[in-house]
Amino acid sequence: MRYFALFLCLMFALARGNEPSHAAAPSKVESKPSHEPPASHEAATKDVPKASHDAPAKAAPKPSTAEPPVSEILTPPIHAAPPLGKHGIPNPSVSHAPKKRPSHAPAHGTAHAPSGHAAPHEGGHWAYEGNTGPENWGGMSPSFALCREGREQSPINITTSYAQEMEKIKFNYGMTKITVVNNGHTIQLNIDPGSFIEALGAKYQLLQFHFHTPSEEAIGGIRYPMVAHLVHKSDDGKLAVVAALIQQGAQDNPLIEALWDKMPSEHNETRTFDKLTYSPAALLPLDQSFYTFMGSLTTPPCSEGVRWLVMKNPLSISARQIARFRKEFPMNARPIQAINARNVMEGM
Repeated sequence: MRYFALFLCLMFALARGNEPSHAAAPSKVESKPSHEPPASHEAATKDVPKASHDAPAKAAPKPSTAEPPVSEILTPPIHAAPPLGKHGIPNPSVSHAPKKRPSHAPAHGTAHAPSGHAAPHEGGHWAYEGNTGPENWGGMSPSFALCREGREQSPINITTSYAQEMEKIKFNYGMTKITVVNNGHTIQLNIDPGSFIEALGAKYQLLQFHFHTPSEEAIGGIRYPMVAHLVHKSDDGKLAVVAALIQQGAQDNPLIEALWDKMPSEHNETRTFDKLTYSPAALLPLDQSFYTFMGSLTTPPCSEGVRWLVMKNPLSISARQIARFRKEFPMNARPIQAINARNVMEGM
């Protein structure tokens, strides 16, 4: 009987142990909207349908192979020169200087000009950008030291000028055969001897002329689309450079058209005009008023003691002709240099 009672107690205890426990069940509470952010990004997005990565991407439009119109090539827009005062030039509040474009000129030596045409673009492994760009010219060679240390460097921004009685430049440019050189830095035109100028009591023979874009010289903070530099040399070895500013006009310039027709596309390439002759006078404006100051070559070795004669009035060539040069040289202009203690003079 005693064992039967123990057996019943054991069975009762086993039955109680097999019943489900309700101690761990959560208490049921009224659900309230939560204002707290989800604990994780997955919690925040688990109910949002995910975008399929298997869906094909929308095809991008194929680039057009057609050349853009000239109005798109010629960036930034061309601006006319500001009004010029008799005793100076107003400083515009906004500079319209074109943004610097990368130069495609290689950092290699340039072609040597024919005898008698010693050019400021000869020699040196320099360029208009990168490690061999203008900011590093002065340290590339001892002969280039003036590019960094000179006190009368070119180009400059002409903001103030002083009126002075000066004779106008006498241009004596005759007809000449022209040799077209792509020297890796610009298009340079070498000419036959015989053309010269008389300026400020000295006579200078014309050696060659070449182009920059944008204009290296600035007037009142504005740099023109291009400039032609006509390089002259006196019998005693002094240099004078006439800077003919170039703006965009509606008509082609006949001389530019003929020169561009012979423009070499390869660096260190030279082309000649067999029987045709031209006059560099076609690059001069009708009004030949000018500014003058002492400066330097705008390319290494940046030699000083150069007489600069900057035409106050620009000549015009067409947008297409500007674009043709920029196709070969998108940017080949030295940055503006400090004027320091120099004065810019202009004729009364």
